[in-house]
Amino acid sequence: MTSISWYTLLFATIIFISGSVIGALMYAAISTYLNLKPKIGCRVDTAPLFEDMSGVAYPRSQIEISDGYKTYSYNHLQIAQVQVKNQSKQDFDQFELGITLSSKDAVIHLEVQSPDRDHLVKQVDPFTFTEPKSKAELILQPFNRDDAYTLRLLSITAEPNQRLGEINFSSPVAVRFVDLPRIQETIKDTAKSATISLGPFSFSFD
Repeated sequence: MTSISWYTLLFATIIFISGSVIGALMYAAISTYLNLKPKIGCRVDTAPLFEDMSGVAYPRSQIEISDGYKTYSYNHLQIAQVQVKNQSKQDFDQFELGITLSSKDAVIHLEVQSPDRDHLVKQVDPFTFTEPKSKAELILQPFNRDDAYTLRLLSITAEPNQRLGEINFSSPVAVRFVDLPRIQETIKDTAKSATISLGPFSFSFD
């Protein structure tokens, strides 16, 4: 039997090691891709403080909200608009979303702008004018790829003329929250008007 030369064994060993390394790299790449968490884009646009005509925050601005039955007065009310978009390739029949305000801020009303009537937003633990909460637990149904929901949070701060603190997002679903590109929007002109509306509610300024 002809003996196998040493360089033939070396060549076979190199091929075997190279194939093993390439296979391991391909397996790691595929595993990383499959385990990549779905990406959920979020953006928060807060309205400026209610200001007087000189551009200075007006400390005595009094806001009254009527729901048709009762009138509520606030002097530390602000609006934050939140947009949430499914930027992944995964569809969710329902998606649990948590929105958490700073500890001294609270939401008193939520208005939803959904893509159509087949897209719904449910509040797990609703908040009201008489029972504001610093956390909003929502269920988006459905939340398919490229779906986007716009939420307007009517919020109050601990002190008048104090801006809303940071708003954070969470979910029991394994996802990644990323920033959506910000847009420069303002409602200064609306804030200076005598009356504005948010859903079924009306605002007046004294």
